[in-house]
Amino acid sequence: MANSPTTTFLAATPFYKTLSSSSGIRKEEMSGTMEKGSTTTKTPADFLKSIRGRPVVVKLNSGVDYRGILACLDGYMNIAMEQTEEYVNGQLKNKYGDAFIRGNNVLYISTSKRTIAEGA
Repeated sequence: MANSPTTTFLAATPFYKTLSSSSGIRKEEMSGTMEKGSTTTKTPADFLKSIRGRPVVVKLNSGVDYRGILACLDGYMNIAMEQTEEYVNGQLKNKYGDAFIRGNNVLYISTSKRTIAEGA
């Protein structure tokens, strides 16, 4: 097979502008992650640190959603939540005070800037 460069995309990584070169693909610059006039970037770890104590939706691989307050999480994406509600097919199935979700079951974590009280 001809020497053609390959590109690998990973989930939860920023998008990059790329340039093709004789040695393959190289990162040119990050797009969409830098604030105007800022030289720092926000990593996924920074995002996860910033949403502690905020309302989140955790979607599992099985399709079940858990909504509540993010108490803490670790490097394996194990999640502890408070005031947790379980939703199956969009319908409330159960309410839990505290819940622990094993990280390998997590599809994604979502949050909004508004709180639950504001009508997120």
